[in-house]
Amino acid sequence: MAEKITAGHRGYLNPTNSVEAVNHGIPVSLMERMKRIVREFIQLPLEEKLKYEVQEQEGYGQAFIAAEDQNLDWVDRIFLNTLPTENRKMNLWPTKPVDFRETLDQYSIETQKLSNTVLCLLSENVGLKPDCFINMYGNIRQAMRFNYYPPCPRPDLVLGRTPHSDGGGLTVLLQDDETVGLQICKDGEWIPVQPIPGALVINIGDMLEVRSNGRYKSIEHRAVTNMDRDRISIAMFYGPDMDTEVGPAPELIDELHPCQYRRFICAEYMRHFFSDKFDGKTKIEFVKIKV
Repeated sequence: MAEKITAGHRGYLNPTNSVEAVNHGIPVSLMERMKRIVREFIQLPLEEKLKYEVQEQEGYGQAFIAAEDQNLDWVDRIFLNTLPTENRKMNLWPTKPVDFRETLDQYSIETQKLSNTVLCLLSENVGLKPDCFINMYGNIRQAMRFNYYPPCPRPDLVLGRTPHSDGGGLTVLLQDDETVGLQICKDGEWIPVQPIPGALVINIGDMLEVRSNGRYKSIEHRAVTNMDRDRISIAMFYGPDMDTEVGPAPELIDELHPCQYRRFICAEYMRHFFSDKFDGKTKIEFVKIKV
């Protein structure tokens, strides 16, 4: 279950939980600007939004998973690469509202700082040098997905986001303060994450589960819809460069903790991740060592 934490508090480093971080150092005013620019973009005429239509999974559109039997999520979204800066496809970065690009750039910098701090603490928590997990990443890759969930007439039948775990290392989620939508799976039960004003939800992804040799577990989660209220969320994904080789840290492999995952190139995993529909926490089976 999600916990209330502060950025400097070691008690939040629970390897099985999603956490809500407060006192994280990102100005609330910047977080509010991020939510505003997403809402203003979503409210633009469709012909304006289609100027940024999806190209190779990046841009504005619906589901990015190419599977004939994949049910579409009840969500409008835009997905953008933000780091390294040379990977930015600026033709897909909206120019309306007028401060969209400036605000996103500032938020990218602040969430990078937060992610590095969290990764250092997670490294130390399992007895590694502070920079062990950060060094795993090579050239850091950061991307953001903006989600808008409109009111749904049959929330009992439709999910806003299909159950899955994230493929990267860390996810930092900024969500609406008023509307509950995010749920995490713990011990087979779906637990709602109650929004806390000014807080950010931090989830562990598949890459960090691999690097920690299973000490930390990626979080299976989903988004539910609401009959009466819309909802937005902004997910920042932080993970290795596509050319980086990923595998368990050698220091975390011993007789009591045998190697659980094979080594692989990040691009190989991400091709698998996006090749078929989401189905809970099944993607990571692709790199697990069978015994």
